[in-house]
Formats: sequence, C-alpha cells, structure tokens
Amino acid sequence: MDGEKRLAALQDAALAVSSARGERIFAELTRYLAAILHCELALIGAVNGERVRTLGVHGVKGYLENFEYPLATTPCGEVIGKAFMIVPDGVVERYPEDELLADFGAVGYAGYPLNDSTGRAVGVLAILSKKPLINHTVIEAVLKIFAVRAEAELERCAHEEALAGSAEQYRAIFNAAADSLVLRDAEFRVVDVNPAYEAMSGRSREEAIGREGLTMSPESLNEHARGLHARALAGEHVKFEAIARRKNGERFHIETRGVPIQYRGLPHVLYIGRDVTVQKIDEQVLRSSEEQYRAIFNAAADALVLRDDNARVVDVNTAMTVLSGYSREEVMGEQRWIFARHDNNELAGEMHRRVIAGESVHFEVQGIRKDGTQIDVEMRAVPMLYRGKPHALGMARDITARKRAEAERDALEVQLRQAQKMEAIGHLTGGIAHDFNNLLASIMGYVVLAAEREAAAGDPKLVRYLEQALASSRRARDLIQQMLTFSRGQRGAPRVVDLAETVARSVNLVRGSLPATIEMRTELERDARVQLDPVQLDQVLLNLAINARDAMGEKGRLAVAVRQEQAFRSVCSSCRQRFEGLFVELAVADSGSGIAAHVLERMFEPFFTTKEVGRGSGMGLATVHGIVHEHRGHIVVDRGPEGGSRFRVFLPGLAENAPLAAAMPESGRSHKRPALAGRILVVDDEAAVADFMRELLSSWGLDAVASTDPRRALAAFTADPSAYDLVITDQTMPSTTGLGLARELLGRRPDLPVILCTGHVDPIAQRELESAGIRGLLHKPVEPDELYGLLRTHLR
Repeated sequence: MDGEKRLAALQDAALAVSSARGERIFAELTRYLAAILHCELALIGAVNGERVRTLGVHGVKGYLENFEYPLATTPCGEVIGKAFMIVPDGVVERYPEDELLADFGAVGYAGYPLNDSTGRAVGVLAILSKKPLINHTVIEAVLKIFAVRAEAELERCAHEEALAGSAEQYRAIFNAAADSLVLRDAEFRVVDVNPAYEAMSGRSREEAIGREGLTMSPESLNEHARGLHARALAGEHVKFEAIARRKNGERFHIETRGVPIQYRGLPHVLYIGRDVTVQKIDEQVLRSSEEQYRAIFNAAADALVLRDDNARVVDVNTAMTVLSGYSREEVMGEQRWIFARHDNNELAGEMHRRVIAGESVHFEVQGIRKDGTQIDVEMRAVPMLYRGKPHALGMARDITARKRAEAERDALEVQLRQAQKMEAIGHLTGGIAHDFNNLLASIMGYVVLAAEREAAAGDPKLVRYLEQALASSRRARDLIQQMLTFSRGQRGAPRVVDLAETVARSVNLVRGSLPATIEMRTELERDARVQLDPVQLDQVLLNLAINARDAMGEKGRLAVAVRQEQAFRSVCSSCRQRFEGLFVELAVADSGSGIAAHVLERMFEPFFTTKEVGRGSGMGLATVHGIVHEHRGHIVVDRGPEGGSRFRVFLPGLAENAPLAAAMPESGRSHKRPALAGRILVVDDEAAVADFMRELLSSWGLDAVASTDPRRALAAFTADPSAYDLVITDQTMPSTTGLGLARELLGRRPDLPVILCTGHVDPIAQRELESAGIRGLLHKPVEPDELYGLLRTHLR
C-alpha cells in the first residue's frame, strides 16, 4: 500500500470511530473495521474469565450473532493483556485447536489488546482474513485507532452497569443524606431532590422537579447561579451563600455547594445546601476526609511516590521513606530518582514520560537505598489526575528476597537434575558390573588354574605370561569395584580412623604409581578423626593422584594435606549442594595447567574422560564422587597454590576422643590346600563360569557336576537327592533365582548345604538368605580361598 492509500485508510479509521453511534456501537465499529481493512471478519470481545464474550461481530454477510470462545487455544490469548500481534499467514496451522479459525477457513489474523484506564486487560479487537495479511504497519495503526474508541465504550458500559447496579444504593444514600440535595441537569432544571430538601424548603419533591430557577434563594441570584452552574458543568466545584426562604416565608442563611457528577451518563451538578451550623460540620468532615486520605496513603504496603509532569515529587508515603531510607522532607520537590542508580536514570526518565503520556508501565531495576544497600525493586507506575493535572503515581516493591529465593530455587533444580543424572548412571553401571563380574569369574579362574598346574612351574615364560594376564584381570576387577562403589547398591565398611595416619599409609601406595620425577609432599594434621572405609580411602587418594599425574605429565609437584577446616556456604563441585560447618579436609593439589570450565561441569560423570583412548576409563572421579558422598562428604575443586588444580575432600569430623577401630589384619599368602571329598552340583547359566567352577572343584579332589539349566539341575537332583553332598548356585538366572532353586532343593532334602553366588550389585538381605536355607554367600569373581573355606565347613 502506497503512502496515499495508507493515509486514506487512517483517515477512514478516524472518521469511522468518530461517527459510530447508538446501542449497536460495537457492531458498527466491526463493520467499519472490516470494510477499511478488507477482511472477512472483525470482532470486539470482552474478557469473561478464561473466555471471551463478543460484543460485536461483522462478517462477509453482515452482522453476526455474538458468541463466546475459550482463550487458551486461540491467538487472542497471546494478545489480551499484552500487545498487538499479527499472524500474516498460516494461522490455522499455528493454532490447530482453534475451531473458529478452522471453521472460518482463516489464513491471516491480527489482534489488538483492549485495556481500561487503569491498564487492566478488558478485551480484544481482532480481524480474520481468508487471504494473507499485508501492510502490517497500516493494520496495526487502524486497529490502534479503533481500540481507543472500543476501550472508551467498554469503560462507558462498565460505568453504566455500575450505575445501574447501584441505583437503589444511590437512592438510599441520596434520601438518607442530612444535607439538602438538589440535582440539576445541564439546562439548570431540577432532576431530583431528597427528603432533607423537602424539610428545608417546605416544598414537596413534585413541586421542585422540572423547575429551572432557584427554589429557595431570591430570583435576583438566578443569573449568578446559572454562571456558577456552567462552571460546575465544566468540572469546577462551586460554592455560594445566600439568604434563602422556605415556602412558609421563613428566612435562613444557606451555603450551597455545586459538585459536577455524571448521572445516567450525562453531566449534572449536585447542589448541597446547609445552614451555618452545617457549614461548621462540613469543615470538620473535610478535615476528617484529609486525615483518612493520609491514613490510607501511609498505610499502603507498597512504597508510593506521586510526581507531577515535571517529575517533581509531590507526595510520598511512609513505606517509601522506610524502603528508600530518605525522610519525606529530603525528597519532597526533588526531581531526582529516589532508587535509581546512575545507569538507570535514563530508563526512569523514559518511563515517567510514558506514564505522563497516559501509559501504565511495569519494570524491574536494581536500586540503591540511602545507606548504599543494593536492592531489587519492582516498579509500577500509572497515570492519574491530581488536582486537575496529569501526575504519575509510582509504586515500588522490594523484591530482593523473592529474587534470592528464585536464584536458590534454580540452584536446587540444578542439584536435582544432577542427582537424577548420577542416580540413573549408577543403575546403569550396576547392571554392567554384574555382566563383567561373570566374565571375570571365568577369566581369572582359568588363569589361576593354569598357574597352579605343575607344568606351569617349569616354564618361566609361561609363569610370567600368566602373571601378566592375572594382573590385567585384577585391574579389570578393580574397575568393576569402582563401578560397584559408584552405583547405589555397593557400600563400604566404614570405621573410625585417624585420617592423617590412614593417608600416610595410602601415600606409599600412591608413590608407586607416580614417576620418580614428580615431587610429592605431605602435610598431615594428626588427630583428625573421621569414619570411613580405609580401602575406599586408598581408591580416592589413588584416583586423585593419578588424575594429577596425568595433568602434570612427567614433571611437577603433588601436595597431599589433611587438616581441620571450617566451610562457609561452600558449593560441592560434584552434587552442586551447599554445605557449611566443621569438616576434616583431605586436599590433593598439583602444579598442572588447571581444569577448563566445560570439563569441570562433567568431570564427575562415569566414563567421561579427556584422556586419549587407552589411557583412562573415565571412572576415577566418578568413584571418588561415590565414595565421598557415601561417607556424607563433599568435594570442592578450585585452583591450587601453585596454579594447578586442587581437589578438596570434606568429610564430617569426629571428636578427638572417638575410639579408633582396630587395625584390619592383612590376608596371608595362598597355601597348598588339602584335598576335599564329596560330590558337588554347580548351577550357573553362564557356561564359562560353570565349567571353571567344575574344573576348580575337581582340582581339589571333588566330584563336580556342572549344569547351565536350573530346571534340569533340579530334575537331576530330584531323581537322586542323596547323590549330592553340596550345591553351589548362581543367584540371577533366566528361569529362576538361586534363592528360589535353593527352596525347591531343600524341600526335597532339608539338610542339603547350599552356597549362593552373585555378581549383581544389589545386596541380598540376611533374612532372605536364612529363609531360603543358604549356608554361605560368595561374590563374583569368586575368591578360591573363600570358597575352599566354605566347602571345608559344610562338607561332611
């Protein structure tokens, strides 16, 4: 659309909104709107809860019946209370649940919000087109022109409804008034009088209605009274005094005040008459009214400031002085912005100009109190007339606590997501660990069997090969143990220890894993007692040291420290929770290059590693996370004293007099085992594990029978229960569990010894073992010494 057509459209819109009249004004406005914008449907709707009730609808065939529609599924829901919106094309695809759009076959949509004078959303002005909408600027301008008129009419209707609804109340108040009340229209005719007027004048209501002159004052004052009447109609409050006369001729001094009001939508003047005594009462009422205004203004919970069109402070309430720290005298008449920082002055000035122009605004800023305290402030400002002039009423609310709560809630959400992620990965690793344990059980078992054969002893190379294979298997077993530690089901055996002494022993293990070119220093504060599993402490220290070694390369410095430490509002780098209090700290610091921010976010996730393939499993720090949090501790990662990374493990401390646990005895070397006698039934669905167990038992002199099918094993046992001296069964099998199989076996032979093996992470309760008659429990990969001991105990 060129400039001339655009100007014509705006002129047509201005003419249309000014010429619309009558009871069907909303329908008329939609007719004009549809014609000017060449659209197939135009509507004006009022908000009615969660729905919109149309007040005027015009389509291709003329006026349509009004109807209601829901807001939630329509584009009007994104317009009401917000701003102009246009969907030039594809509106049905964008709002597929809007039945009106689909039935109408709409292509384009445009809507403009309708607000009342206080800025409250009251309705919407919208158009639908069966063709794509173009010339968006013109459409917005035309809708804005029509919206001004529609808003005025909606407010007028609201006022009329309020007036109609309060007619009885008006009459009751009007009649109960102690003062004489006379209501006159624009022609100075008497429209209504109250009983107090009848009592004061001595004339009945019927005698007064319709009279155009003064009814109690001398006729010589008519011209003066009409002049005051014209001023009152223009919005001015008028007052005059006169010597009045009642119908019976009695004279009295009357003071009459004229107040402009709207009565049934038309300008009127309400005249209030009283004698001198009433005048004195009225003065007291006025003083009381001022005190009431001041009490309400000062009692408002929000901080209020009233500014004129030059931004000068006209009034502030008590809440404003409390919030800002300034006294009323310090801000009255000032043009400076009370809360705004220097960088917000321009924003505050712009908002004030918009309010004086008639717009309501809402925004948030960071403010400064008189004492320098920074606060978050929510500001609302609305235009208002004060003593006949435009003013801006600003309302300020301190939302610092709310902002802080929102930030804390966001932090808690991050913690929750982190905890859920770590828990899910823990379940995954537990399942993987179960499968790995079955594989390792057979691998390590056959390596041990091969190493124990006499032929192997005479071949040094073979011995070395088997030792390397066994060492690799043990490293794999350690990896599985780390996964089990991380998962939720695996727990250590914590006991009271002196952390400094325990770390001192662990350092020897760590030293052997580091190159000789790395300098290692310790600073251990004694009597730092905690409750933990020493074996798991070895894992923590070893993993942190290896991590530091890889960060430094072949040269560097590694520092290990133990000390009592007070934590203040610290944040765990692993679980993201805040913690504080007195802890025992284990710190491992290196002189490497530090940790990148994106790595810090994920470094505690299982299998996450920045090392090249083959150099890291990604389970080291995940294991540290699992162990530390199992012991109710936290981890903080920061920059070390020498510029590298520092891992600070915080563990709950114990009293210095807490009794230390006895030292754990070291396991002795394996020895040649005496031969055993008996027939053993081995049941395991993993063929490799079953075969290994049969081979191992046979090497101890036992007659071992292996089965990978628990049903067939039960059938063989049932055929001859006395043929077996002991049964070894896996727990997790396809058709049944080891506990279930044990119950069936014992049902056929109650005195049968049954040993249960499991490679799963989830623990088995002791009461379940006892109820199933289990004599012993082994964890995969099975330790031969442990199995041998159980067999010696339970074989007759």
